[in-house]
Parts: sequence; structure tokens; C-alpha cells
Amino acid sequence: MNNDNNFFKKNGFSIALCSFIAIAIVASLYFSYNSFTDENNQIAKTEEETYFEPVNKSDVKSYKETEKITEITSQVTENKQSLKETTTTKVEEPKTETTTKEATSNNSQAKEDDKIFSLFDDEQEMSWPVFGNIVSPFDMTTGVYDKTLEQYKVSDSICISAPVGTDVKATAEGMVENIFVDEELGQTVVINHGNGWVSTYSQLEENVSVAVGDVVKEGQAIGKIAEPSKYGVALGPHLDFKVLKDDTPKDPTEILTQENE
Repeated sequence: MNNDNNFFKKNGFSIALCSFIAIAIVASLYFSYNSFTDENNQIAKTEEETYFEPVNKSDVKSYKETEKITEITSQVTENKQSLKETTTTKVEEPKTETTTKEATSNNSQAKEDDKIFSLFDDEQEMSWPVFGNIVSPFDMTTGVYDKTLEQYKVSDSICISAPVGTDVKATAEGMVENIFVDEELGQTVVINHGNGWVSTYSQLEENVSVAVGDVVKEGQAIGKIAEPSKYGVALGPHLDFKVLKDDTPKDPTEILTQENE
């Protein structure tokens, strides 16, 4: 009897232990399953919130609208670039245009001058404006004796003796550049022959035969010999004749032809 009780005691403990273990395993599986289900549900919920959040369809532009916006943006960019290039070109154009106009104007003026009269060449000679004796020579170094002022002075011209009323003629083709009255030189006519050559005729009668801007030919009368001014009275009636090359006085006898008759 005691043996049977011991048997049941032992077997009852084993059964209880096995039952406890079984219950623990089942409980563990149950909690594991619930935990796995909750985790899957959480993942599914997270994915749904992340990838399937509702959007406002009115904010979504169609493909055509997007393409149109892209085209407009591209056009605006091209227009800006074109405007920039055009502005740069317009800023630089005036200078080129002005330079071209000036060059054209200068060339036209040179051609026009050639048509007006033949420019005097350095190798040419001038004809005598009047015929007569030289009563006062050219001298820019030692000077000449002035009979009227009774003193020596440099002379940038020559004085050619001629009777009052004698025609004074242009020594070469050119244009009348100036006409004026000077206290010492009297009535004076200035002719520009081109290439830097200028001739000046003084001690003329008041009523000259030309006007400023007139084009004259070689040998054309421009005025007449007058009574000399008080500064040249000792020389008698004469023509005061001067020649300049680039504003520098030249000895007229080196430019005039050798004939003086």
C-alpha cells in the first residue's frame, strides 16, 4: 500500500510538472503569436501612412501642363539671353558706326577738294603775282633794313614793286581762305592751295575781286595794288607777298618760277 502511494506521488508530480511545462509552452506561443501579429499590423500601418497618404488631386499638374511650363521657362531663358546679346551689340555699335561715318566723311571731303581745285604739289612752282623789282627781300635770320621804320627786322615775305592799280594774280589754284584789313599790311587776301601751302597778298585796294570761299585759278586777278600803308610808305607802291608751308614761312623766290617780267 505504501508502495502504491509512493508511485502515485511520483507520477502525480511528473504529471503536474509536464502540465506546467505544456501550459508554459502554449502561453509562450500565444504571446509570441500576438506579438508577431501586432508587429505586422504596425508595419502595415506605417507603410500605409507612408505610401498611401491621401493627396489633393487639384495640386497635381498633368503631363501636358508640366510640359507647357517647361517650354515657357525655356523660352523665357532664351529671350533673356537674346536680350543680353542684343544689348551688348547695341552698346558697341555706335562707336563703330561713328568711326565709319567719320572715315567716310573725311574721304568724301578729300575727294570733294580734288574736284574743287588741283592741290599744290611740293615739286610745283608758283607763278608771279605781279612783275617788278623786289624792294624788300625775305630774311628770317639776320633781318633786313626797314626804310620806313629805319631799323633792321626779320622779314617773312617779299615786297614786289608795282604801280597802283596793277592787277594782282593768284600764283596757283586754290580757295580764298580769308580776307582782312591789317594796319601794317593793309587789305589782305589769303589763298589756301592745299597740302599745307598758303599764299598771302597784302597792300591791296579795298575792293578786291574775290570773296571768302571762292575757288581761283592760277593767274586769276584777285585785286589791285593800292597806295602803301604808313608802315611801308618808304618802299612806294608794292605787293607784300608771303608763302607758308604747314604754317612755316618759305622764301617765295624759291617757290616762284624764274621768270619775272
